[in-house]
Amino acid sequence: MNYSALSDQELLNLFKGSDESAFKEIYLRYWKEVYKVAYKKIHDRELAEELTQNLFVDLWKRRETAVIQSLSAYLFGALKYAIINYFKSLIVQENYHLHLQTTEQPYASNSADHLALLNDLSEAINKGIALLPKKTGEVFKLSRIHNCSVKDISRQLNISEKAVEYHITQSLKTMRFHLKEYFVLALILGLLV
Repeated sequence: MNYSALSDQELLNLFKGSDESAFKEIYLRYWKEVYKVAYKKIHDRELAEELTQNLFVDLWKRRETAVIQSLSAYLFGALKYAIINYFKSLIVQENYHLHLQTTEQPYASNSADHLALLNDLSEAINKGIALLPKKTGEVFKLSRIHNCSVKDISRQLNISEKAVEYHITQSLKTMRFHLKEYFVLALILGLLV
């Protein structure tokens, strides 16, 4: 079959059935354009390439569940959000570094102390998760540690999305209380937001 002669819609139909050749054609058809837009927005070739590659990897992973009306609109929309998320993470990192520079706490000036604090936080998070009911702990880990969406968690654990949201709410209440002494660091690291 000549995949290059197929329309985007025909490729999508084959792609949703896990046709690797259809995916390869989508990749060849759109990679360069997606990369150009990414590079134009962030002015860093390596990062633009990484974001573009990640977008296509994610597209393959979501091939059976993604709702795609227009392939180009989906790809460039996904790229837009990837770039936004990249800049958000930069802001969080900058705020974290600023926090470390301006705080008078000892871990800001000593990287060994900083690592010890992070290890303590990690241990406290694990203890907090152990205090949660089993299902709530699973949902917390999938949501906050593995960054799964509510829909993905619902499908993985075979529970409703409302139940997932309930478990997330309950786990965050418990974890906020359990981690109150680490709360600022946990917020900076994005675990409890």
